[in-house]
Amino acid sequence: MKRWIALGVVGMLLAAGCSLPGRTTGPLTVTATFDDVGDLVENHAVQVADVRVGSVTKIELTPDFKAKITMSIKDLDLPGDAVAELRQTSLLGEKFIELRPCDASPAHVDTGCEPTTAKLGEKDHTDIPLTRTSEAPELEFVADQAIRLLGGVAANDIAAMVETGSVGFAGRAPELRGLIDDLAIVSAGLADQTANIQTIIDGLDQATSALAADSTGLDQLLVNLSATTTVLANNRQQLVDTLTALTRLVQAQNDLVFDPYVEQVDLQIKQVDAILGKVAEGRSEVALLIDWINNFVYRVPQGIPHQFAQVYAWFATCGVDAEAHC
Repeated sequence: MKRWIALGVVGMLLAAGCSLPGRTTGPLTVTATFDDVGDLVENHAVQVADVRVGSVTKIELTPDFKAKITMSIKDLDLPGDAVAELRQTSLLGEKFIELRPCDASPAHVDTGCEPTTAKLGEKDHTDIPLTRTSEAPELEFVADQAIRLLGGVAANDIAAMVETGSVGFAGRAPELRGLIDDLAIVSAGLADQTANIQTIIDGLDQATSALAADSTGLDQLLVNLSATTTVLANNRQQLVDTLTALTRLVQAQNDLVFDPYVEQVDLQIKQVDAILGKVAEGRSEVALLIDWINNFVYRVPQGIPHQFAQVYAWFATCGVDAEAHC
């Protein structure tokens, strides 16, 4: 009796259109064609960004021996050029279909991407062709390729590699040991300088932070420098011509102004030098004369206080060649 009641409840649920647990359906019916779907079966999940959005409702063989998958998914406004990938939940888990927007950037080399404003499920965009489907590599396929690769290496090739290695390392134990010791010394030296290396890194970080804080000023400086170099480059020939003219002017001034009077200036310098030499020789007499004049200025007024007097003095100079008693 209970069994018949349970079957009646299940029948009522199915008649009401309710889905069984684990199955998700939606208003959109989309198909996708794959070369091979492995052990994918009906009711397996359809996901977007690892979120279940629908289920596989039908799997059939196409006339050209491909696998055509029919899916019932929610209306997610996926672009009309979306791609489908057959993936697996884990190494031994079940298969599912992953839907995602088509990305033609270098990081995702998707084929068949076409700019479109249509949405997946609309007219002419209910089928994902073979050019926009792919299968994730399965463990048995990877293992089979590895076996084929290793099978291509013959036994004599392995022997040759072993022999080459033995020849290359034979008798070179001291060198290898020395290399290892050198590496140990280098690593120990770097370990001892950890604090200094950290200080250098911190200094570089502070410098780059300071430069980044004044990036606007640096940008303006580079713009001004660029403008200045452009002006100099455009006026390079004018600068060269100006410097050449200044050089010629200096040479002409030397020829016209200084050269004609070199002898006269030299003679005057020699005469002044001779006079200074005589003054230096008679510096004692000059000092005596200065003392005498000083006494004359202060003592003569004391001899005739409060009176007027005319005083005359005669000074006789001796020539350069005169005798000492003149």
